[in-house]
Amino acid sequence: MEGVVKSGRPRWLAGLVCAVVALALGCARHTWKRDDVMTWEGCCEGTDACLSLLQELHGPDTGEKWPAPEQACAAWKLGRAGEDVVPRLISLLEHPEPRVRGGAVQALANMGEKAKSALPALLDAYEREPRGMALHALSSLDDERAAPAILRHLLESPTSTLEHLGPTLAPVLVGVLENPESSWEALVLVRHVLARRGSMYTETFVLRLRTLLARELAEPALRRPPGMSCPAAPAPGCEAVFDGCTPRAAYVASVLAAYGRQGEKAAPEVLQALQRGDVRLTPVALQALVAFGSPAAVPGVLEQLAAPECRARALTSLASLGPVARPAATEPLLRLLATGDEGWERARAAEALGRVGDSAALDALRQAVDAPHSEVQAAAVDALGSYSFQAHAEELKPLLQQVVAVHASPVARIHARLALEWRSDQEVRPADSIDCARLIPGRSGEWTVCEEGHTSVQLHWDKPKAPPHGSPCAAVPGGDSASVLEPMGEACLVGWDDGEFGGALGVYEAGRVTVLEEPQANPLQVVRMHGTLVVLEGLAHLLGGAGRLVRVDASEGQWRATPWVTLPGAPMAYALDEAGDLVVGTTDQRLDAVVCGRAGTFAPAHVVRVTRDGRLAPVEPDGRP
Repeated sequence: MEGVVKSGRPRWLAGLVCAVVALALGCARHTWKRDDVMTWEGCCEGTDACLSLLQELHGPDTGEKWPAPEQACAAWKLGRAGEDVVPRLISLLEHPEPRVRGGAVQALANMGEKAKSALPALLDAYEREPRGMALHALSSLDDERAAPAILRHLLESPTSTLEHLGPTLAPVLVGVLENPESSWEALVLVRHVLARRGSMYTETFVLRLRTLLARELAEPALRRPPGMSCPAAPAPGCEAVFDGCTPRAAYVASVLAAYGRQGEKAAPEVLQALQRGDVRLTPVALQALVAFGSPAAVPGVLEQLAAPECRARALTSLASLGPVARPAATEPLLRLLATGDEGWERARAAEALGRVGDSAALDALRQAVDAPHSEVQAAAVDALGSYSFQAHAEELKPLLQQVVAVHASPVARIHARLALEWRSDQEVRPADSIDCARLIPGRSGEWTVCEEGHTSVQLHWDKPKAPPHGSPCAAVPGGDSASVLEPMGEACLVGWDDGEFGGALGVYEAGRVTVLEEPQANPLQVVRMHGTLVVLEGLAHLLGGAGRLVRVDASEGQWRATPWVTLPGAPMAYALDEAGDLVVGTTDQRLDAVVCGRAGTFAPAHVVRVTRDGRLAPVEPDGRP
């Protein structure tokens, strides 16, 4: 197999893990370097030195929105200075160099209330350069005087900053939903921002959104954004599609869905929206009812389950609904587990059965532990070890112990081990415990599975490069903070990863946005495998971690995301071998597996190969499955 494997974990994870294990392993401190974010304390001392560093430039401007390391470090130190530095920072807001302007803005943002006197200058800077960094500081100050400017420059403003507006300014975004003159582009942007930050806004938003949804549904004909000519009956689908023909009510219902169980009081209004039968509103309303855990969602989800093009969406929804879908979902899920055309269908059916928790599924799940497809095996073990079957813990314990000891699937072994640990509150030592000796550091950050192995991994932390002019990804709102930007013909696949706060995956086309996953996605990287677009998703967080592969495809102009393969942990590295199969290095769902060897150094605990049909097998030290 070829040597280089790339990883998609963000830079901050290194800092998080290093901080967590510092007491046990000791994170080394050293002289400050411009690319080192771990030792900012030593970059400059005193106001004059930090202001000087703020204006120190290295190389040409790359166009990166966030300040370069020296500006960022100086801004961090200046953020702890007194109010007397504010006038000197204000003078730098008109500096000809964008990196210096950005550093000054970041310093003012870090100062918080001490920078209140800079508000007029920051507003002027925002008016001159809406796409710049000024909104970052205005967001930090959270002063209502910035609201009119934000409304004027909404579509030009950095989406990543709009997502962090404070409690005073965030209601401006709800006002965009309430304004009947808002364009569909503004509605798409605001829906995206509010949906990604639902948990951070006050619960009063729910009442305001419920009132707005009821108002929209009271109209005899559903209102749509102004200035659009819409076909009488666009093609139906199961994904959430937002364009000029999408009713305004759909944008509101989608934001309400982001509140999950906190928004369940809005279920009556959302059910009314579902009953309107609009092909753009129906899938959004159904997804909102699923997010609320409403029994009213079950009939619609089962209808989706019967349609092959909607099956992946329906299986995800049934797993989310869990016991709410019992017993109506048990029989169709058992039938799919037995007869599904593809491994992922049978596997996701097994997972959903575990969440539904009907004891009538136990025998079928036991048999599926030895199914021919590795994905089905692992999903069945996951289901049997779930909380839903806690009442059957003792009778299932011997089976789970056997899986830990001898099962071929690393994912099945992990599921069984975690289930046994959870039920006994004791650590279960796996037969193939992590051996740090097999993970040997090499030059330039590379790692080798073992000395004689053929598989090497190189950690790769870079965010997506700015798309070239003319690319379908060039004008994507929020592309500045995206973890995935992948051109697909005339469309762009876009992913955002917010760590433990979730994320989103969607397709942006001219005049249309299709939301594929939200809000529990963590898209990291994209790879084309045997002609199929595959998204690597995952999260390594404290004592847990999870990873999976999601297949993205289109049929008859409709985009879909299929939860395809479950990984042993969060993906850290990937490559394609000579046969075109995907090789992935992952964590082991435990922090002690993430850090192996010297403190702060990352290496995969599992290296697995994924074949064309979604089967997963470990890569042995000699590089063979």
